[in-house]
Amino acid sequence: MKDLKPLAALLVLASSPAAAPAQTGPTFVVPAGCEAFLTVQSRQCIVSHYWTCPAADPEGTFWRVSLDADGPYYLSQSDEQYRWLRGFSLRSDGESTLVEPEPDPASLDELFETGTDTMDFTLRRRDGGVEYDRTYTGFDRLTGASVVIDGEELLLTEFAYRYNTEQGTNQASGNQFLSRDWRLFFGGIETVTLPDGQIVEEDRSPREFIEPGEDGFLTMLPAYDCGDTMSLLTWPELSQ
Repeated sequence: MKDLKPLAALLVLASSPAAAPAQTGPTFVVPAGCEAFLTVQSRQCIVSHYWTCPAADPEGTFWRVSLDADGPYYLSQSDEQYRWLRGFSLRSDGESTLVEPEPDPASLDELFETGTDTMDFTLRRRDGGVEYDRTYTGFDRLTGASVVIDGEELLLTEFAYRYNTEQGTNQASGNQFLSRDWRLFFGGIETVTLPDGQIVEEDRSPREFIEPGEDGFLTMLPAYDCGDTMSLLTWPELSQ
């Protein structure tokens, strides 16, 4: 299995603002031989970039990096079924790898075909030299509604899953947005109940979709909610 730590380090260096044209602000640089295809501006002061590396990765595999006001903080690799293959915390030594085969792999095909996809998988995590497994069980479900955001029609989903931590079991639920054309999930409103009963709510809903050649593509500057008090998203009108 390829060691991807050098790639994670390369991305932090490649995203240096010094590499960007001054008139457009700092821009993100994907690894050589790879091709970026989408930038997403989301709530909670997050901007994400998506790319593929056809010469190095299996068909359907893609990468995503997420940045906040302080720069890149998370890198992940997924496949066309949206299985979480790899993950890297770019500000620490944390990383995760999918344990294969999974008891019940995530499957976008099943979600599109039946309206529901269940999942049961484990990520092998390494944090500060400590290795442990974290198991996720849950489901994604199409609600039957769709919404248009920045000209893109997205399917509204609901989800719920559980995962183990050293403190106990976390339970997460909420809604996401799903693009049939891009085969990508985008964040929405998520509620996490911690083992001690504390409830954390986040809203990472997309606001802009930017493709190659459009203003703001590969920008490193998040545009929404930065420095502002967060409030719940008022979604555009849903269609059934």
